[in-house]
Amino acid sequence: MATSPKLFLCPKCRHRYLGHDPLPDCPACGYDYREKEGFRWDVLVYLLAIMGLLSFLLVTSYYRGNIGLSSRGMAQPQSNGEEKLPGSGTARAVPLQRPPGTPGQ
Repeated sequence: MATSPKLFLCPKCRHRYLGHDPLPDCPACGYDYREKEGFRWDVLVYLLAIMGLLSFLLVTSYYRGNIGLSSRGMAQPQSNGEEKLPGSGTARAVPLQRPPGTPGQ
């Protein structure tokens, strides 16, 4: 069964005309309704803007967290005034031992 024609309005010249569902070209100005194929640069720009914003927020939150930790650590003075170095704890030093049967014993 054939469908009845629809009334279309051309977005370019505002001419009204009758046509069927696959949109025909405008008879007055020849406007083509088909979508243009090609690369969508606007989508690329939107994605780059979103990624830039997210990376900026991640970097600022990282530095904000590190500044908070370092300022708290610097504000507390050492209890006995000595510098704490790795390996300078209360652990007892163990002399080196050679395995049995090696020369030099």
